[in-house]
Amino acid sequence: VLPIVLWGRKAPTHCISTLLLMEDASMVVTGCHDGQICLWDLSLELEINPRALLFGHTASITCLSKA
Repeated sequence: VLPIVLWGRKAPTHCISTLLLMEDASMVVTGCHDGQICLWDLSLELEINPRALLFGHTASITCLSKA
């Protein structure tokens, strides 16, 4: 599966306001001031690759928590 993201002339900003590192250090979750949440895969070589971009509102993400 290859995710495809489309946007207009300008890419969306992702000004990070909060960060969550999962316990097994395999994934990083970032929240931004524009209301987006991004999931990142973290490899053993410390490479960061995007997994998913979640959006749907415009409120700033100020806190991320494991539930």
